[in-house]
Amino acid sequence: MDPLHNPEKINSYFIEQIKDYAIFAMDTEGIIVTWNQGVEQLKGYKEDEFVGQFYGMLFPEEYQQAGKPEEELKKALEENVYEGRDWRRKKDGTLFWANIKLTPIYAEGKHIGYTKITGDMTEQKKLQDQLAERQQSALENKNTELQRINLDLDTFIYTASHDLRSPIMNIEGLMDILKKELEAASALNSTTEEIVMRVVDSVDRFKRTISDLTEISRMQKGFSENPSDDVINIKEVYDEIVADLNKPVNLKDCFIHTDLQVYQLKFSRKNFRSILYNLISNAIKFQSPERECLITISSRLEEPCVVLCIKDNGLGLNDRQQQQLFTMFKRFHDHVEGTGVGLYMVKRILENAGGKITVKSEEDTGTEFRLYFPAAV
Repeated sequence: MDPLHNPEKINSYFIEQIKDYAIFAMDTEGIIVTWNQGVEQLKGYKEDEFVGQFYGMLFPEEYQQAGKPEEELKKALEENVYEGRDWRRKKDGTLFWANIKLTPIYAEGKHIGYTKITGDMTEQKKLQDQLAERQQSALENKNTELQRINLDLDTFIYTASHDLRSPIMNIEGLMDILKKELEAASALNSTTEEIVMRVVDSVDRFKRTISDLTEISRMQKGFSENPSDDVINIKEVYDEIVADLNKPVNLKDCFIHTDLQVYQLKFSRKNFRSILYNLISNAIKFQSPERECLITISSRLEEPCVVLCIKDNGLGLNDRQQQQLFTMFKRFHDHVEGTGVGLYMVKRILENAGGKITVKSEEDTGTEFRLYFPAAV
């Protein structure tokens, strides 16, 4: 066989003539023993400046001081290969972004050294950085636009709710006058009285919708301008809510059982009261007429959260209703008052504070809400 065609010789020529990658071998201590032309092309070192030196010379000085070369050798030996992308140093001191692969060499089962392949990824990194910068700029522009839209929406909600209050009050006053005029003219019969009551009910629902829109706008503003981390007592807030609750006259009294293993919570007191009030009042309003109303409220620690559970044995929800439960103005029962905003607000308040809410429900059996608050005391 022609000695030039010897596989080992061909392999050696092949490695030596690769110039786009620096390829060299080291002993078990990281001392460079062989190299290819790519080392001079990529790093600027001649053979006599390179061979016999500890390969750590190719690292930035702060990496050398931190022991990063020795750390890479250790990882390569432990994991059978070390791969990464990081900064490396040329002879003239300039840095380049390198693609690195460090592999242990074994002979007859004995570790005899390492091979190192290094490629220059500087241009690719520059393009990636430019792309990331453009994406970040586009994201910032999008965020600015969303903030402007939210501000416009808040302004619209505030203006609309403010401007609508006056005509609504006028309608209320006119309906009161109309009812009195009908009575004076002996024209207030069952039909006209029902019409008047329907108009009054519609006006009341309109007022509640305006009030809810105002509350949503206030809530949005509070998220960005006035975050609060009060240390609150869950039991105290619960007692206040129970004292303030007004049960609809057509519904039965509910028995509420509490099992509070965690009493203190780091959260906005105002927001927590709004959350708990919404869920307790919903459990009362949507009770089943077929059985006694039972509500269980419990709290416990599930690191890193405090979990608050509100469980009832009320009307419950089917799968389709559960999927739409937290949608604004979505209602599933018309026999009680409401605008379908409460649960939307509960979810927004929790998520903006880093928490979450889940629901488990079965139609005609009951519903369980689990609220995860991110900070306990």
